[in-house]
Amino acid sequence: MKENKVPKTHQELRDNFNDHLSDLILAANQYDAGNRRRIKIASPILRTLFYKQRYGEIMIKILPPEVSIDFESFASSVSIADNSILYGGPVRTGQIPDSNFKNPKKIYLPLFNKEAIHWIDFEDWWQGRILYVNGESFKRWELVKYMANQDGGAHEDLSLGEKYSKLKHNLFSIEDANGGHYKELNLALLRQVVHETLLSFNKMNLLPEPYTFSEYDVNFSTNNATFSISQMNLSEGENQTFKYY
Repeated sequence: MKENKVPKTHQELRDNFNDHLSDLILAANQYDAGNRRRIKIASPILRTLFYKQRYGEIMIKILPPEVSIDFESFASSVSIADNSILYGGPVRTGQIPDSNFKNPKKIYLPLFNKEAIHWIDFEDWWQGRILYVNGESFKRWELVKYMANQDGGAHEDLSLGEKYSKLKHNLFSIEDANGGHYKELNLALLRQVVHETLLSFNKMNLLPEPYTFSEYDVNFSTNNATFSISQMNLSEGENQTFKYY
């Protein structure tokens, strides 16, 4: 027998929305404190807020009228030429020390660059590519879906989609001087999506609590590359048309 459902009140929806944003801040703080794998708990929250499921609307479109979402105020730090042949995403390389400071782990970190932010509408942002490399790309919604549905964010699959498996296992990552690869590109990209999301809702005055971040967290080595991988953009053709995603 199918159970009857009771509609939520506007206040219940608003309270849940605030809970989601607070949980995003918590996930961001966990990553910044050095518990970087904890950023995966942000993926089902982003899915609830933004990803259109088979049934029902995304949460930001069913909020009560007093919650005013500005769909042209989503933060993009990505500019990609239409005919790019190399683009690495809004991340930078860095190192974190091990216990004896002799074998630092080389990883990707989110860009966290306020100056690179441009404001675009929600659909362009959500559908925009956050990574383009070796002829393959990830849109923001794809990254969120893979991490929430397959890689333990909300559900644990026994296998991964081939494209996401390449991302997770460093096949889209640059090599270091010793022939190894920088790691955690998937985690850095998701942290960047969370960063852009929180900046966006902060601009709309919708965050229930403060969001703070640092480009150089005390848990990271300050031996970061002085360039961002997002600036490594090679393009073909005489006239380049860049789009913000």
